[in-house]
Amino acid sequence: MTEPATRKDRTIWFVAPWLIGFALMYGVPLVYGCWLAMTDWDGIALDKAGWVGLDNFTALLDDSRFHQALENSLRFSLLNVFCQLLLALWLALMVRHARRRGWWATIFYLPHLLSGVATWLIWAWLLNPSVGPVNRLLATAIHSINGGLASIGIEHAIDIDLPLWLYSPDGARPALVLMNLWRAGGPMLIFLAALLRTNPAIEEAAMLDGAGRGRRFWSITMPQLLPALVFNVLTVFVASMQHFEAPYLLSNWSQNGALQFATLEIYQTAFERQRFSYALAQSIALMALLTVCCVGALIAARRFVRYDFSTELSG
Repeated sequence: MTEPATRKDRTIWFVAPWLIGFALMYGVPLVYGCWLAMTDWDGIALDKAGWVGLDNFTALLDDSRFHQALENSLRFSLLNVFCQLLLALWLALMVRHARRRGWWATIFYLPHLLSGVATWLIWAWLLNPSVGPVNRLLATAIHSINGGLASIGIEHAIDIDLPLWLYSPDGARPALVLMNLWRAGGPMLIFLAALLRTNPAIEEAAMLDGAGRGRRFWSITMPQLLPALVFNVLTVFVASMQHFEAPYLLSNWSQNGALQFATLEIYQTAFERQRFSYALAQSIALMALLTVCCVGALIAARRFVRYDFSTELSG
């Protein structure tokens, strides 16, 4: 038996416990949930559940409420992925060259470990348009600037309304994205680990050829970060699409259902409208959508993501 084959066999044995646990904890409930989604189960009396086939799934095609919830989740997720990963990458670049790198990485990661409910409630207080410190600071800053400009004859230079944040249908999703920046420490660690594994010889060669800092980042550093970027995009996107705590706690504060996300709609369908089988069908539809998005992204990423930079200059 060749060495690669022996190593592969050992790998399978190491992975086998995880695969067994995954099959028992996720695979069996998934199959059982798919079966329940094709019944009219009320969440209590399983013996009285009647078979309805694909009726729950076909009903999703005409469910405008669920479609709007998916749209709200998608809009939030795309904006959250962009903003959170942009901040995470910037933090990783700063920490990479900082003294006491481990301390800074720990400080930026700690908010990622805080309780979600407590964090959202604190942020909701900070962004309260009437008594929140954020709007108070904005009002003070605007007043100071207008006062300074008035002294030189410019009256009412800044005359804008303060944002309503979570109390506005247009500001609710951006406010929630702002609140989620608090959790950028997780993706930052992934970027930092990837940055520390980049091949310095390639960058040194580019410096000798006269490449500037921006050119080196986009042509050398960024291509080596693409595997970490793909991983972060997929994990943050999936987590954003499954976001529940903040919409559940804050949805009544916004207008026109701006925070009516897919997960909140599924929860309300099951526990408020008592349509458990239909809620399962909604969950399976959301899972199928995320699976298609992730598989499509991974297939597309194979065209431009490379993993062989560590051996680029070997030999």
